[in-house]
Amino acid sequence: MLNFTVEVGAPELIRPEKSTPREFKYLSNIDDQTGLRNHIPFVHFLPPNVAMHNNDPVVMIKQALSKVLVFYYPVAGRLRNADKGKLVVDCCGEGVIFRGGNADITLKELCNIVDDDGLKPPFPEWDKLLVDDIWGSNFITDSPLLRMQVTELSCGGFVLAYTFNHCICDAYGAYQFIKAVSEFCISACLWRARTRTLIGPRPESSSTTTRLLFPVDTRFRYEPLLPEGYYGSAVVFPCAITKASKLVHKPLTYAASLISAVKNRVAENEYRASVLDFIEVNGRKGFCSEGAFVVSDMTRLRFMDLDFGWGSKAVYGGPARAGTGLVPGMVTSLVSHKNKEGVDGMLALVSLPSELVDKFHMEVRKEIGCVSLPKPVSAL
Repeated sequence: MLNFTVEVGAPELIRPEKSTPREFKYLSNIDDQTGLRNHIPFVHFLPPNVAMHNNDPVVMIKQALSKVLVFYYPVAGRLRNADKGKLVVDCCGEGVIFRGGNADITLKELCNIVDDDGLKPPFPEWDKLLVDDIWGSNFITDSPLLRMQVTELSCGGFVLAYTFNHCICDAYGAYQFIKAVSEFCISACLWRARTRTLIGPRPESSSTTTRLLFPVDTRFRYEPLLPEGYYGSAVVFPCAITKASKLVHKPLTYAASLISAVKNRVAENEYRASVLDFIEVNGRKGFCSEGAFVVSDMTRLRFMDLDFGWGSKAVYGGPARAGTGLVPGMVTSLVSHKNKEGVDGMLALVSLPSELVDKFHMEVRKEIGCVSLPKPVSAL
């Protein structure tokens, strides 16, 4: 068996990026079952990405983690013992454990350690990928609810390993949290790629203002809650604004931080009411189309799962095309998709002038470091 070493940095406590409510939340009888009082481990192995050689995964994930903890602030708290054996979440914002590391091994070599058939559990060197040498960190109460380590590999890839306190979430909840961490980069990638495509080599274009708008469903967010089954328009459109030159020349984390700042404002309970008041005072002026880009995330809307009495699911279900409204190229929809190999992913429905489609495709490849993206379905 191939041996390798991992040099890990000092553990850090990552706290929410901004202040969060200080409160106590009692766990339900399901959450604090005795059988759930443990820590569940997860791991992700990511290959090298030539397009991201200037970005440090330790820094990127640490920053994204701090932003996501604003919305999932109980995760930054601690479990405390309460009366009658109950557990309560102390939303104290003390933070989660995070550490970075470097391993003298490649992803290919890691694959060979486990099995010739590729990476799969159990991982015999798990204790190197998530070093657990802090006394009390694996306690159920009075200890961090999330422990995370990002280990950079010698090939340029990295390993993300973490454990969640099972009382605070189940496997789906853990997935939802980590997906939120990753989502900060998706809209940022598309925004940057589209802006680069449109400004081209013209220097005067880089001084223009660019705006990213993303619809946010308010049905379950603000008081008063909308009636169950409400089917009217319930989305607001928060907006991130910057100069095109800054967006395309600064690191990806810059775009992600702009999006995070806007999402922080949306989290405030009065946001929807303030939007309604603004429209009342200023009138229905519509969106500013100059430099505007709307990314509508529909991946949680499972159109494909609808059954019309036919006995089978649709091969595809969702928006019929990109490019709707007064400015067709302004809106991009993200929809869930499964390719012919059965791999789940997403489609980005983008409307651009036909002569720019290949350039956009190239810019997206630069952003995500993918050399085998499928060609655009249509250049219409």
